[in-house]
Amino acid sequence: MFFRRSLFPKPAREPLQRRVRDLEILSSRLIRAGFAGDYHSAFHGRGIEFAQVREYLPGDDIRSIDWNVTARTGSPHVKEFVEERDLTILVALDVSGSMSFGSIDWRKIDIAAELAAIFAFSAVQNSDRIGLLLFSNNVRKFIAPRRGVTHAQLIVRTAVDAAMQGCGGNADLNNAGQFLDRVSVKRAVLIVVSDFLDLDFEKAMRRLNRRHDVVAIGVSDPREERFPDRGLARLVDVESGERRLVDLARNDVARRAQLRASQLERRFRAAAIDHLFVLTAEPYDRALLRFFRERVTRRR
Repeated sequence: MFFRRSLFPKPAREPLQRRVRDLEILSSRLIRAGFAGDYHSAFHGRGIEFAQVREYLPGDDIRSIDWNVTARTGSPHVKEFVEERDLTILVALDVSGSMSFGSIDWRKIDIAAELAAIFAFSAVQNSDRIGLLLFSNNVRKFIAPRRGVTHAQLIVRTAVDAAMQGCGGNADLNNAGQFLDRVSVKRAVLIVVSDFLDLDFEKAMRRLNRRHDVVAIGVSDPREERFPDRGLARLVDVESGERRLVDLARNDVARRAQLRASQLERRFRAAAIDHLFVLTAEPYDRALLRFFRERVTRRR
């Protein structure tokens, strides 16, 4: 079962507790639809450990045959291994000023908070640790990774509260990365959710990807890609406060947006970063499930 955005009221008008509860419902629907299983397959722990030896069955991989036991018993036996999970998920949410933009009902930060909730409750289903980092030009909040439902609910409340309180400042991923270098001892799956309007992120992402398994989720709004093709518009930069009068007939917004999207794609590929792009105006559940299934295929 897949959700539709109309199932939930506008997030900015909801009390904090109700919004958190709505996200628990949304997350449980995605998990029942198979997201938790795809999440489990897409992210692996530190390795595998030996579990037992059992008799060979048709279809078993012959590479797993234990030749010593086979010779001793006179019948084929195979080794079984289980994944040594011990996985840490760290969600880094961009709460800079540009994330507060949304041209319809949903702002980019609302989608980011939803994604944090989905990963938090999926981590609970898989007994993984989950942590949260809120960043703009500095680190706004850091919640160290832990396991458990109560901790996941804390993650969700913090992300939702950040969305409701408002965003501000410029996104500085390099600063956030330096903070993570100081506080992160173990390798983690680092999920960065941002609009990536500041293209000066490649060096920081490369450095983080050497230590962690980095996944980038870019959030954008249709109005950032399409404008009316005539008339004058007074635009305001929500991060700097700069105002500008733009002649839409002479400013090819769609072409510029397409060029920027191509630049993002090239930079993520150059940094070997798995990435996904979602829109505020479209359901992202199928795209998210497809992304993780493709990731599993690539990693094989």
